Amino acid sequence: MKATRKLGTLTLMITLIGALLSACGSQAEPSTTTAEAKSGESTTSTQAESGQSETKSYTDSLGHTVEIPVNAKRIIFTGSDLGDLLALDVKPVGAALGIIGDQIAYPELLDGIEDVGDLQGDLEKITSLSPDLILLDAGGSYYEENQYTLLSKIAPTVTYDRLSTNERVKVFGDILGKEQAAEDWIETYAEQFEQVRNQLDLPTGVTASVFLQLGKDMYVMGNSALAETVYDTLQFTPAPKVKESLIDKNEPFANISSELLPEFAGEYLFVLTDLSEEERNNSDSIMTTDIWKSIPAVKKNKVYYLNTKWNFDDPITKERLMDELPSILGK
Repeated sequence: MKATRKLGTLTLMITLIGALLSACGSQAEPSTTTAEAKSGESTTSTQAESGQSETKSYTDSLGHTVEIPVNAKRIIFTGSDLGDLLALDVKPVGAALGIIGDQIAYPELLDGIEDVGDLQGDLEKITSLSPDLILLDAGGSYYEENQYTLLSKIAPTVTYDRLSTNERVKVFGDILGKEQAAEDWIETYAEQFEQVRNQLDLPTGVTASVFLQLGKDMYVMGNSALAETVYDTLQFTPAPKVKESLIDKNEPFANISSELLPEFAGEYLFVLTDLSEEERNNSDSIMTTDIWKSIPAVKKNKVYYLNTKWNFDDPITKERLMDELPSILGK
């Protein structure tokens, strides 16, 4: 069951393969409709006339133009990167915790948030929470317009794309009236990570790959989740096969056979796994096979093992990973 959830996350980030791989998605620029909404949204105050809250017109990632609260108080979040909202000091009343609850790096921040089920959300549960805004991840193949229609009957519903971390933070800042908080986080994180990167004294101009090990299956990541940090922040270069087969084709991840591992391996490997060192050395582990041992990065001891909770690219996860990197990288 645990492995199934993790696979689901990747798709989401992608969305994410269930809950963990969900950490995956395209790195496209914000859509034109979203950009237009930012510059062309209008605000309507009906508070004095009818006692209703102030609203603004917003055009989401799929072109729906929606009247949403200027200061939403009861938000439902159906995606996998809950840290996107928490970093802006916004705590939703409900989120898809069944997908990410036991996978993320910040479980203590979930107190007070109700589980609304899968990525698309349970309609009955969402209705019971009386939301005034629903944020619906439309970045994966699981998205259904019919579900959007049903959710929009409960409360104003806005779709958003996966995008990169900074792009998503900006989008949510725009939707939730937290523009300055979004800019502050982006600026602060960049400054702090530059300090950490200098401390790590990492090599430049070298290639890397990010693998995710789940049971006997091995996945190679494109440019999402942990891979976004490895390539965009730590500034490793994607291994040629990873760039050609995944990143250039906007593929968030791929399940590969053990025979193909050497083809996708860079000079450095970042391996996401929940196996302990003892379990990795077990005779049933892929890490004990001749194929794995033949990889140059393995031979040269340039492999870093990380818990699968780091396979997300939301701001909270990235902040906490930044604190752990010196230890993970032996610096």
